[in-house]
Amino acid sequence: MAVNRGCALFFAGVLGVFGWCGLVQAASSLTVEQNKLARMEQSQENRLVELEDVENEMLAYEYKLQRAQESLLKARANYAESLKALKSAEREHNLGATSDTERALHKAKHAYAMAERGVDSRNRRVEIIQSTFGELESRLKASQGSVKAGESRLAEQQALVDKLVKSMLVKVESQKAAQEPAAAAPPPVSAPSVPAPSLASLEPVAPSIAEPEAAESDAEAAAEREIDPELMEYVRGERERLSELLGELEEGEEGKQTFRNLTLRPSDGDSVEFEFLGQNQYRLIAPVSAGRQTYKINSWRFRRTIPSDDDGERYVFIFDARRLARPRLVMYPEYVLSKLD
Repeated sequence: MAVNRGCALFFAGVLGVFGWCGLVQAASSLTVEQNKLARMEQSQENRLVELEDVENEMLAYEYKLQRAQESLLKARANYAESLKALKSAEREHNLGATSDTERALHKAKHAYAMAERGVDSRNRRVEIIQSTFGELESRLKASQGSVKAGESRLAEQQALVDKLVKSMLVKVESQKAAQEPAAAAPPPVSAPSVPAPSLASLEPVAPSIAEPEAAESDAEAAAEREIDPELMEYVRGERERLSELLGELEEGEEGKQTFRNLTLRPSDGDSVEFEFLGQNQYRLIAPVSAGRQTYKINSWRFRRTIPSDDDGERYVFIFDARRLARPRLVMYPEYVLSKLD
C-alpha cells in the first residue's frame, strides 16, 4: 500500500515537473508574442507620426494653394485692365499718331506683356501646387489605410496575447489542482526501501530543460529584431527625409534655429540635450527603457512604446520643429543604422 502511495507521489512529481516545463514554454511564447505586440504598437506609432506629417503638409499646401489662387485672380484682373489699356492706346494712336501716342502705345504693350507673363507664371504655380496637393492626398489615403490595417493587426495580436494569458492561467490552476491531492496524501508507514520521490528532488532537472528554451527564445527575439523590415523601411525613409531637408542648405548655412537649448526628459531617466542639425532639426542618442514611455521635450509630451528586447538600447531621437503648432518626434533604435550602411 505504501509502495502504491510512493508511486502515486512519484508520478505526481513527474507530472508537476512536466507541468512546470509546460508553463515555462507557455511563458516563453507569451513573452515573444507580447514583444511582438510592442513592436507592432511601435510601428503603429510611427505610422501615426507619418500620417500627422502628411496632414501638416496638406495644411501648408492648402494655405499655399489659397494664396496662389488669390494671386492668380489678381493677375487676371491686371491682365484684363492692361488689355483694355492697350486697346485704348491703339485707338488713340490710330486716330492721330504722335510721339505721345506712340510712347503710350509702347508703354501699354509692355504692361500687357508683363501682365500676360504674370498670369502664365501664376497659372503654373497653381498647377504645381495642385499637383503636389494631389500627391499629398494620395499619400494621405495610403497612410490612413496603413493606420487602419495596423489597428486591425494590433487587435488580432492583442487577442492572441489575451488568449495565451488565459491559457497560462488555466494551466496554473490545473497544475495547482493536480498537486493538491498528492500533497494531502499521508506519508508511507511501511516499505522504507522504496522511498517516494518528492517534487523537490525533481526540481534540479527544471533548469536544464528551461535554459536551452530560454536561450533559443532570446536568439529568436534577437534575430527577429535584426530583420524587422518595417522598422528598417521607416528608418530609411526618415534618414532620406532629413538628408533631403538639410541638403537644401547652401554651404555654411544652418537655416532657422528656433531653440538654442532643447532638452529631452524621459519619464524615468536623466535629461539629455539635443544637438542642432539645421533647418530646425534637432538630434540626440540616448538609452531607453521598455514599456510605455512619456518623453517631454520642453513643453511638449510624446508617448511611445519600447519593446522589452530594446530595454537599455540606444535610440536616435529626431525633433522636427519646423511647425511649432504640431512638431514631430522621430524615434528608432541606433542598431538599425548598421543594417542600412
